[in-house]
Amino acid sequence: MANARFRSGHDRAVLLLTLAVLSGCGSDLDLTYPRPSEPFEATLYDLVAGPIERPSGFNVVSGRGRGVPQTARVDQTDGWDVVFAVLDDEPVWLPRGFFESLEPTTGILALDLDFDAVRRLPSDRESYEAEEPVPLTVGRVYGIRSRPDPSLALPCRIYAKLVIDSIGGDPRYVHFRYLWNPNCDDTNVTPEEEQ
Repeated sequence: MANARFRSGHDRAVLLLTLAVLSGCGSDLDLTYPRPSEPFEATLYDLVAGPIERPSGFNVVSGRGRGVPQTARVDQTDGWDVVFAVLDDEPVWLPRGFFESLEPTTGILALDLDFDAVRRLPSDRESYEAEEPVPLTVGRVYGIRSRPDPSLALPCRIYAKLVIDSIGGDPRYVHFRYLWNPNCDDTNVTPEEEQ
């Protein structure tokens, strides 16, 4: 005989929904995913003068769980956290809040540390630039605070650090290395083996 508390299909649906929400960010049932052990690399092209078929956006939130942050074409998706552009001949990161039609849900932080020295990023929104362009410099390290993951009911942000390896070309591009933490709201951005 079925348990009296879960006789109806409605009760089972509520139970499944509750378990799904609890297995999202912020619960004791969270899965913990390993951080990458080595930096990944990416190249973005100037949003203003670059070819439309080349990516200019960087989607950090796609690195949640078993995913990997991805480059994104902003003409095809709004699934990105920062964009590379050249404004007044200066290469910059543009957070989502720079664009009038988008909420300032992401942040960029310029750091005065070496890439390997950055172990944790701040979790508070105030530490990050959410609306203004952030100038890019070769060798400089930046922290990225992603937008909330749109696929989850509860807020979940992914944090990444990156270092600019080169800026050049015509059209302009930026090439960088990055490490991220695939776990919700975890600001530890050291390689897995360095814990």
